[in-house]
Amino acid sequence: MFIDNKYTKWYFSIIENSNNETNSYTERHHIIPKCMGGSNENINIVSLSAREHFICHWLLIKMVRDGDILNKLKYSF
Repeated sequence: MFIDNKYTKWYFSIIENSNNETNSYTERHHIIPKCMGGSNENINIVSLSAREHFICHWLLIKMVRDGDILNKLKYSF
């Protein structure tokens, strides 16, 4: 699904270090994007800061080679 590269490692590092118990502003992020078969279940949702969310969407386009999915990820970025 994802290319094994440094961007993938950075992406999952941000996901793993996310703090779902925060009182500051957060945005909901699908760990596995819906365009790649991800669901709206809580196990696939993480709360990220706005900056982390932006970075994750940037990293996602560097983690996929499939043209159709890549175009969808670029649009979401």
